[in-house]
Amino acid sequence: MRALLLAGSESKRLWPLVDTTPKPLLDVGGKPIIQWIIEDMRSAGIRDIIVSIGYGGDQIRDFLGRGHHLGVKIDYVVQKEPRGVAGSILVANDELQGEDAFFVVNADILGDPKMFRRAQKHYKELDAEAVVSLTLTNTPQFYGIAVIDERARMKRLVEKPQPEDIQSRYAVAGIYVFQPRIFDLLEETKDLPSALQHLIDNGKAVYGSVWERDWVEITRPWDLIRANRFVLDKVLTGKGSFIANSADIQQPSRIEGSVHISEGVVIRPHTTIRGPTYIGPNTYIGNNVLVREYTALGSNVLVGFGVEIKESLIYSESKIGRLCFVGDSVVGHNVDIGAGAQLVNRPVTGESITTIIKGKPETVPRIKYGAVIGDNAILSPNVSVYPGVKIGVNSVVLPGAILSEDVPSNTEARTPHKVAFRALDSGKEKKT
Repeated sequence: MRALLLAGSESKRLWPLVDTTPKPLLDVGGKPIIQWIIEDMRSAGIRDIIVSIGYGGDQIRDFLGRGHHLGVKIDYVVQKEPRGVAGSILVANDELQGEDAFFVVNADILGDPKMFRRAQKHYKELDAEAVVSLTLTNTPQFYGIAVIDERARMKRLVEKPQPEDIQSRYAVAGIYVFQPRIFDLLEETKDLPSALQHLIDNGKAVYGSVWERDWVEITRPWDLIRANRFVLDKVLTGKGSFIANSADIQQPSRIEGSVHISEGVVIRPHTTIRGPTYIGPNTYIGNNVLVREYTALGSNVLVGFGVEIKESLIYSESKIGRLCFVGDSVVGHNVDIGAGAQLVNRPVTGESITTIIKGKPETVPRIKYGAVIGDNAILSPNVSVYPGVKIGVNSVVLPGAILSEDVPSNTEARTPHKVAFRALDSGKEKKT
Protein backbone atom coordinates (compact mmCIF):
# COMPACT_ATOMS: atom_id res chain seq x y z
CA MET A 1 0.00 0.00 0.00
CA ARG A 2 1.34 3.43 -0.98
CA ALA A 3 1.38 6.38 1.40
CA LEU A 4 0.85 10.12 1.06
CA LEU A 5 2.89 12.04 3.64
CA LEU A 6 1.55 15.55 4.30
CA ALA A 7 4.51 17.90 4.85
CA GLY A 8 3.37 21.25 3.44
CA SER A 9 1.95 23.18 6.40
CA GLU A 10 3.51 26.46 7.52
CA SER A 11 2.80 25.57 11.18
CA LYS A 12 2.80 29.10 12.57
CA ARG A 13 2.18 27.82 16.10
CA LEU A 14 5.84 26.80 16.14
CA TRP A 15 7.15 30.34 15.66
CA PRO A 16 9.99 31.31 15.70
CA LEU A 17 11.55 27.95 14.81
CA VAL A 18 9.61 27.56 11.55
CA ASP A 19 10.73 30.95 10.25
CA THR A 20 13.90 29.20 9.09
CA THR A 21 13.12 25.46 9.19
CA PRO A 22 9.86 23.77 8.09
CA LYS A 23 8.32 21.73 10.89
CA PRO A 24 9.06 18.29 9.40
CA LEU A 25 12.80 19.12 9.47
CA LEU A 26 12.93 20.19 13.12
CA ASP A 27 15.13 17.80 15.06
CA VAL A 28 14.06 15.66 17.99
CA GLY A 29 16.42 13.09 19.46
CA GLY A 30 19.07 13.83 16.84
CA LYS A 31 16.97 13.40 13.67
CA PRO A 32 14.34 15.46 11.81
CA ILE A 33 10.74 14.60 12.61
CA ILE A 34 10.08 13.46 9.04
CA GLN A 35 12.97 11.00 9.15
CA TRP A 36 11.60 9.32 12.28
CA ILE A 37 8.21 8.97 10.54
CA ILE A 38 9.65 7.53 7.33
CA GLU A 39 11.75 5.04 9.28
CA ASP A 40 8.61 3.85 11.07
CA MET A 41 6.78 3.57 7.75
CA ARG A 42 9.64 1.55 6.28
CA SER A 43 9.61 -0.77 9.30
CA ALA A 44 5.89 -1.30 8.67
CA GLY A 45 6.60 -2.31 5.06
CA ILE A 46 5.62 1.01 3.46
CA ARG A 47 8.35 1.86 0.95
CA ASP A 48 6.51 3.78 -1.79
CA ILE A 49 5.84 7.29 -0.46
CA ILE A 50 4.48 10.48 -2.01
CA VAL A 51 5.42 13.60 -0.04
CA SER A 52 3.04 16.55 -0.34
CA ILE A 53 5.10 19.71 0.07
CA GLY A 54 4.39 23.43 0.22
CA TYR A 55 6.01 25.72 2.79
CA GLY A 56 9.73 24.93 2.96
CA GLY A 57 9.32 22.37 0.22
CA ASP A 58 12.75 22.89 -1.31
CA GLN A 59 14.42 22.24 2.04
CA ILE A 60 12.40 19.06 2.51
CA ARG A 61 13.17 17.87 -1.00
CA ASP A 62 16.88 18.59 -0.52
CA PHE A 63 16.95 16.54 2.67
CA LEU A 64 14.89 13.56 1.52
CA GLY A 65 15.95 13.37 -2.12
CA ARG A 66 14.45 10.27 -3.70
CA GLY A 67 14.58 8.44 -0.39
CA HIS A 68 17.31 5.95 -1.29
CA HIS A 69 19.40 6.76 1.82
CA LEU A 70 16.33 6.02 3.95
CA GLY A 71 15.50 2.76 2.19
CA VAL A 72 12.32 4.01 0.49
CA LYS A 73 11.16 5.46 -2.82
CA ILE A 74 9.92 9.07 -2.63
CA ASP A 75 8.00 11.15 -5.16
CA TYR A 76 6.64 14.66 -4.63
CA VAL A 77 3.49 16.65 -5.24
CA VAL A 78 3.43 20.39 -4.63
CA GLN A 79 0.69 22.51 -3.09
CA LYS A 80 1.39 25.92 -4.63
CA GLU A 81 -0.97 27.85 -2.32
CA PRO A 82 -1.93 26.95 1.26
CA ARG A 83 -5.27 25.12 1.22
CA GLY A 84 -5.09 23.16 4.45
CA VAL A 85 -5.03 19.41 4.89
CA ALA A 86 -7.63 18.87 2.18
CA GLY A 87 -5.52 20.77 -0.34
CA SER A 88 -2.42 18.79 0.61
CA ILE A 89 -4.29 15.59 -0.18
CA LEU A 90 -6.02 16.79 -3.34
CA VAL A 91 -2.75 17.59 -5.13
CA ALA A 92 -2.04 13.83 -5.13
CA ASN A 93 -5.32 12.96 -6.88
CA ASP A 94 -3.76 11.87 -10.16
CA GLU A 95 -0.97 9.86 -8.52
CA LEU A 96 -3.32 7.81 -6.31
CA GLN A 97 -6.39 7.28 -8.51
CA GLY A 98 -5.24 3.81 -9.56
CA GLU A 99 -4.86 2.53 -5.99
CA ASP A 100 -7.40 0.33 -4.21
CA ALA A 101 -6.49 2.12 -0.96
CA PHE A 102 -3.65 4.20 0.41
CA PHE A 103 -2.33 5.71 3.62
CA VAL A 104 -2.48 9.42 4.41
CA VAL A 105 -0.03 10.41 7.14
CA ASN A 106 0.58 13.75 8.82
CA ALA A 107 4.29 14.66 8.93
CA ASP A 108 4.07 15.78 12.54
CA ILE A 109 3.20 12.56 14.39
CA LEU A 110 5.52 10.15 16.16
CA GLY A 111 4.33 6.72 17.17
CA ASP A 112 5.25 3.17 16.27
CA PRO A 113 5.37 1.04 13.10
CA LYS A 114 2.58 -1.08 14.58
CA MET A 115 0.20 1.89 14.20
CA PHE A 116 0.48 1.53 10.41
CA ARG A 117 0.18 -2.26 10.47
CA ARG A 118 -2.87 -2.09 12.73
CA ALA A 119 -4.66 0.49 10.57
CA GLN A 120 -4.04 -1.60 7.44
CA LYS A 121 -5.21 -4.78 9.20
CA HIS A 122 -8.44 -3.13 10.37
CA TYR A 123 -9.11 -1.75 6.90
CA LYS A 124 -8.92 -5.22 5.36
CA GLU A 125 -10.64 -7.22 8.10
CA LEU A 126 -13.56 -4.82 8.67
CA ASP A 127 -14.22 -4.16 4.98
CA ALA A 128 -13.98 -0.48 5.84
CA GLU A 129 -14.56 2.55 3.67
CA ALA A 130 -11.96 4.39 5.74
CA VAL A 131 -9.85 3.84 8.86
CA VAL A 132 -8.65 6.56 11.22
CA SER A 133 -5.97 5.90 13.84
CA LEU A 134 -7.07 7.04 17.30
CA THR A 135 -5.28 7.38 20.61
CA LEU A 136 -6.35 8.40 24.12
CA THR A 137 -5.39 11.89 25.25
CA ASN A 138 -5.67 13.94 28.44
CA THR A 139 -5.87 17.19 26.44
CA PRO A 140 -8.71 16.64 23.93
CA GLN A 141 -9.12 20.39 23.42
CA PHE A 142 -5.97 20.38 21.27
CA TYR A 143 -7.08 17.63 18.84
CA GLY A 144 -9.77 16.35 16.59
CA ILE A 145 -11.83 13.97 18.74
CA ALA A 146 -13.74 10.87 17.59
CA VAL A 147 -16.83 9.40 19.24
CA ILE A 148 -16.90 5.63 18.58
CA ASP A 149 -19.17 2.69 19.44
CA GLU A 150 -18.17 -0.58 21.12
CA ARG A 151 -16.84 -1.96 17.80
CA ALA A 152 -14.78 1.22 17.20
CA ARG A 153 -17.08 2.32 14.39
CA MET A 154 -17.01 6.10 14.22
CA LYS A 155 -20.17 8.02 15.04
CA ARG A 156 -19.01 11.62 15.19
CA LEU A 157 -15.95 13.86 14.76
CA VAL A 158 -15.40 17.05 16.77
CA GLU A 159 -12.51 19.33 15.82
CA LYS A 160 -10.75 20.83 18.89
CA PRO A 161 -13.82 20.70 21.14
CA GLN A 162 -14.79 23.22 23.76
CA PRO A 163 -15.01 21.78 27.29
CA GLU A 164 -18.79 21.38 27.03
CA ASP A 165 -18.41 19.44 23.75
CA ILE A 166 -15.91 16.84 25.00
CA GLN A 167 -17.71 13.50 24.63
CA SER A 168 -14.62 11.39 24.05
CA ARG A 169 -10.89 11.32 24.73
CA TYR A 170 -10.01 9.49 21.53
CA ALA A 171 -7.81 11.85 19.53
CA VAL A 172 -7.35 11.55 15.77
CA ALA A 173 -3.75 10.41 15.52
CA GLY A 174 -2.87 11.55 11.99
CA ILE A 175 -2.77 8.17 10.20
CA TYR A 176 -5.59 7.29 7.79
CA VAL A 177 -6.45 4.63 5.21
CA PHE A 178 -8.65 5.88 2.37
CA GLN A 179 -10.03 4.76 -0.96
CA PRO A 180 -9.61 7.12 -3.95
CA ARG A 181 -13.26 8.21 -3.69
CA ILE A 182 -12.16 10.44 -0.78
CA PHE A 183 -10.91 12.90 -3.41
CA ASP A 184 -14.45 13.61 -4.62
CA LEU A 185 -15.60 14.35 -1.09
CA LEU A 186 -12.63 16.63 -0.46
CA GLU A 187 -13.38 18.55 -3.64
CA GLU A 188 -16.91 19.05 -2.35
CA THR A 189 -16.24 19.82 1.32
CA LYS A 190 -12.71 21.33 1.13
CA ASP A 191 -12.17 19.91 4.63
CA LEU A 192 -11.01 16.46 5.80
CA PRO A 193 -13.11 16.23 9.02
CA SER A 194 -16.18 17.27 7.02
CA ALA A 195 -15.46 14.62 4.39
CA LEU A 196 -15.15 11.94 7.07
CA GLN A 197 -18.35 13.12 8.78
CA HIS A 198 -20.12 12.92 5.40
CA LEU A 199 -19.09 9.26 5.12
CA ILE A 200 -20.29 8.58 8.68
CA ASP A 201 -23.62 10.36 8.19
CA ASN A 202 -24.26 8.33 5.03
CA GLY A 203 -23.78 5.02 6.80
CA LYS A 204 -20.36 4.21 5.39
CA ALA A 205 -18.06 1.96 7.40
CA VAL A 206 -15.56 4.33 8.99
CA TYR A 207 -13.61 2.70 11.80
CA GLY A 208 -11.16 3.87 14.40
CA SER A 209 -7.93 1.95 14.80
CA VAL A 210 -7.21 2.44 18.48
CA TRP A 211 -3.60 2.75 19.62
CA GLU A 212 -3.27 2.29 23.38
CA ARG A 213 0.37 3.28 23.76
CA ASP A 214 2.19 6.62 23.73
CA TRP A 215 2.09 8.88 20.69
CA VAL A 216 3.00 12.52 20.02
CA GLU A 217 1.55 15.11 17.67
CA ILE A 218 3.80 18.14 17.26
CA THR A 219 1.78 21.33 16.89
CA ARG A 220 3.14 23.66 19.60
CA PRO A 221 6.70 24.31 20.82
CA TRP A 222 6.33 22.28 24.01
CA ASP A 223 5.39 19.27 21.87
CA LEU A 224 8.98 19.20 20.63
CA ILE A 225 10.17 18.64 24.21
CA ARG A 226 7.67 15.82 24.66
CA ALA A 227 8.61 14.34 21.26
CA ASN A 228 12.28 14.44 22.21
CA ARG A 229 11.49 12.51 25.41
CA PHE A 230 9.41 10.05 23.38
CA VAL A 231 12.12 9.19 20.85
CA LEU A 232 14.95 9.07 23.41
CA ASP A 233 12.95 6.59 25.46
CA LYS A 234 12.23 4.65 22.29
CA VAL A 235 15.84 4.32 21.10
CA LEU A 236 17.86 4.52 24.34
CA THR A 237 15.98 3.63 27.52
CA GLY A 238 16.70 0.00 28.38
CA LYS A 239 18.74 -0.47 25.21
CA GLY A 240 22.21 0.56 26.38
CA SER A 241 24.50 3.33 25.17
CA PHE A 242 26.37 4.23 22.03
CA ILE A 243 29.68 6.05 22.52
CA ALA A 244 31.70 6.67 19.36
CA ASN A 245 35.33 5.58 19.34
CA SER A 246 36.44 9.11 18.51
CA ALA A 247 34.59 10.65 21.47
CA ASP A 248 36.96 12.08 24.08
CA ILE A 249 35.45 11.71 27.56
CA GLN A 250 38.00 13.11 29.97
CA GLN A 251 38.15 11.84 33.53
CA PRO A 252 36.84 12.27 36.09
CA SER A 253 33.47 12.50 34.34
CA ARG A 254 30.26 10.53 34.87
CA ILE A 255 27.94 8.92 32.34
CA GLU A 256 24.69 7.81 33.98
CA GLY A 257 22.00 5.89 32.10
CA SER A 258 21.74 5.30 28.36
CA VAL A 259 23.39 7.90 26.14
CA HIS A 260 24.23 8.43 22.48
CA ILE A 261 27.55 10.26 22.19
CA SER A 262 28.55 10.88 18.57
CA GLU A 263 31.83 11.13 16.72
CA GLY A 264 34.23 13.89 17.71
CA VAL A 265 32.47 14.82 20.96
CA VAL A 266 34.70 16.24 23.72
CA ILE A 267 33.57 16.08 27.35
CA ARG A 268 35.86 17.83 29.81
CA PRO A 269 36.55 16.64 33.39
CA HIS A 270 34.05 16.78 36.26
CA THR A 271 31.07 16.78 33.88
CA THR A 272 27.99 14.57 34.38
CA ILE A 273 25.80 13.33 31.53
CA ARG A 274 22.53 11.71 32.59
CA GLY A 275 20.68 9.60 30.06
CA PRO A 276 18.65 9.16 28.10
CA THR A 277 20.50 11.93 26.28
CA TYR A 278 21.71 12.51 22.73
CA ILE A 279 24.93 14.43 21.94
CA GLY A 280 25.61 15.19 18.27
CA PRO A 281 28.88 15.11 16.33
CA ASN A 282 31.76 17.42 17.27
CA THR A 283 30.00 18.95 20.24
CA TYR A 284 32.21 20.32 23.04
CA ILE A 285 31.11 20.17 26.67
CA GLY A 286 33.28 22.06 29.15
CA ASN A 287 34.28 21.34 32.73
CA ASN A 288 31.78 20.89 35.57
CA VAL A 289 28.72 20.74 33.28
CA LEU A 290 25.51 18.90 34.19
CA VAL A 291 23.48 17.60 31.24
CA ARG A 292 20.29 16.13 32.64
CA GLU A 293 17.91 13.52 31.28
CA TYR A 294 16.05 13.96 27.98
CA THR A 295 18.40 16.54 26.52
CA ALA A 296 19.45 16.51 22.86
CA LEU A 297 22.46 18.54 21.74
CA GLY A 298 22.97 18.96 17.99
CA SER A 299 26.23 18.97 16.07
CA ASN A 300 29.02 21.46 16.81
CA VAL A 301 27.35 22.76 19.96
CA LEU A 302 29.62 24.44 22.53
CA VAL A 303 28.69 24.24 26.21
CA GLY A 304 30.81 26.30 28.62
CA PHE A 305 32.01 25.74 32.18
CA GLY A 306 29.44 25.10 34.91
CA VAL A 307 26.36 25.02 32.66
CA GLU A 308 23.24 23.04 33.63
CA ILE A 309 20.89 21.83 30.88
CA LYS A 310 17.60 20.08 31.70
CA GLU A 311 15.28 18.34 29.21
CA SER A 312 16.05 20.71 26.35
CA LEU A 313 16.83 20.68 22.64
CA ILE A 314 19.89 22.65 21.58
CA TYR A 315 20.26 22.75 17.79
CA SER A 316 23.49 22.72 15.81
CA GLU A 317 26.22 25.39 16.00
CA SER A 318 24.79 27.00 19.14
CA LYS A 319 26.94 28.22 22.05
CA ILE A 320 26.00 28.30 25.73
CA GLY A 321 28.35 30.41 27.84
CA ARG A 322 29.65 29.54 31.26
CA LEU A 323 27.37 29.30 34.30
CA CYS A 324 24.10 29.32 32.33
CA PHE A 325 20.92 27.41 33.15
CA VAL A 326 18.78 26.08 30.29
CA GLY A 327 15.59 24.37 31.46
CA ASP A 328 12.84 22.73 29.37
CA SER A 329 13.71 24.93 26.39
CA VAL A 330 14.24 24.77 22.63
CA VAL A 331 17.28 26.66 21.33
CA GLY A 332 17.56 27.10 17.56
CA HIS A 333 20.57 26.86 15.26
CA ASN A 334 23.58 29.15 15.69
CA VAL A 335 22.25 30.79 18.84
CA ASP A 336 24.79 32.50 21.12
CA ILE A 337 23.82 32.50 24.80
CA GLY A 338 26.18 34.60 26.91
CA ALA A 339 27.67 33.74 30.29
CA GLY A 340 25.31 33.64 33.25
CA ALA A 341 22.09 33.65 31.20
CA GLN A 342 19.13 31.91 32.83
CA LEU A 343 16.30 30.31 30.85
CA VAL A 344 13.92 29.95 33.76
CA ASN A 345 11.53 26.99 33.55
CA ARG A 346 9.10 27.53 36.42
CA PRO A 347 7.34 30.58 37.87
CA VAL A 348 8.57 31.47 41.34
CA THR A 349 5.05 31.43 42.78
CA GLY A 350 4.12 28.18 41.02
CA GLU A 351 1.26 29.51 38.88
CA SER A 352 0.42 28.04 35.47
CA ILE A 353 2.70 29.00 32.60
CA THR A 354 1.12 30.88 29.70
CA THR A 355 2.62 31.68 26.32
CA ILE A 356 1.44 33.50 23.21
CA ILE A 357 0.51 31.24 20.28
CA LYS A 358 -0.60 32.96 17.06
CA GLY A 359 -1.35 36.13 18.98
CA LYS A 360 -3.42 34.53 21.76
CA PRO A 361 -2.40 33.40 25.27
CA GLU A 362 -2.44 29.65 25.87
CA THR A 363 -1.86 27.73 29.07
CA VAL A 364 1.09 25.36 28.71
CA PRO A 365 0.18 21.82 29.83
CA ARG A 366 3.50 21.42 31.65
CA ILE A 367 4.62 22.31 35.16
CA LYS A 368 8.05 23.29 33.84
CA TYR A 369 8.60 25.04 30.52
CA GLY A 370 11.33 27.47 29.52
CA ALA A 371 12.11 29.53 26.42
CA VAL A 372 12.00 29.00 22.66
CA ILE A 373 14.79 30.80 20.80
CA GLY A 374 14.94 31.26 17.03
CA ASP A 375 18.00 30.76 14.84
CA ASN A 376 20.92 33.22 15.00
CA ALA A 377 19.65 35.00 18.12
CA ILE A 378 22.17 36.48 20.56
CA LEU A 379 21.56 36.59 24.30
CA SER A 380 24.16 38.74 26.01
CA PRO A 381 25.61 37.84 29.44
CA ASN A 382 23.35 37.75 32.49
CA VAL A 383 20.07 37.78 30.58
CA SER A 384 17.07 36.22 32.37
CA VAL A 385 14.19 34.78 30.34
CA TYR A 386 10.83 34.03 31.98
CA PRO A 387 8.96 30.75 31.33
CA GLY A 388 7.05 30.67 28.05
CA VAL A 389 8.94 33.53 26.38
CA LYS A 390 9.96 33.22 22.72
CA ILE A 391 12.82 35.09 21.05
CA GLY A 392 12.67 35.63 17.29
CA VAL A 393 15.34 34.85 14.72
CA ASN A 394 18.30 37.20 14.37
CA SER A 395 17.35 39.13 17.51
CA VAL A 396 19.79 40.53 20.05
CA VAL A 397 19.10 40.77 23.79
CA LEU A 398 21.43 43.22 25.56
CA PRO A 399 23.25 42.46 28.84
CA GLY A 400 21.25 42.12 32.02
CA ALA A 401 17.85 42.20 30.32
CA ILE A 402 14.92 40.49 32.02
CA LEU A 403 12.47 39.19 29.42
CA SER A 404 8.85 38.55 30.39
CA GLU A 405 7.36 38.87 26.89
CA ASP A 406 8.21 37.67 23.39
CA VAL A 407 10.92 39.37 21.34
CA PRO A 408 10.03 39.79 17.64
CA SER A 409 12.48 38.65 14.98
CA ASN A 410 15.24 41.04 13.90
CA THR A 411 14.83 43.10 17.07
CA GLU A 412 17.11 44.46 19.78
CA ALA A 413 15.76 44.00 23.32
CA ARG A 414 16.94 45.76 26.46
CA THR A 415 15.60 46.40 29.94
CA PRO A 416 15.55 50.16 30.71
CA HIS A 417 16.93 51.07 34.11
CA LYS A 418 18.37 53.99 36.01
CA VAL A 419 21.50 54.09 38.10
CA ALA A 420 21.36 55.73 41.53
CA PHE A 421 24.46 57.29 43.14
CA ARG A 422 24.92 58.14 46.81
CA ALA A 423 27.79 60.28 48.05
CA LEU A 424 29.30 58.35 50.92
CA ASP A 425 30.42 61.48 52.75
CA SER A 426 27.04 63.27 52.73
CA GLY A 427 24.55 60.41 52.73
CA LYS A 428 22.61 62.12 49.95
CA GLU A 429 21.43 60.34 46.83
CA LYS A 430 21.81 61.58 43.32
CA LYS A 431 19.74 59.95 40.57
CA THR A 432 20.42 59.90 36.87
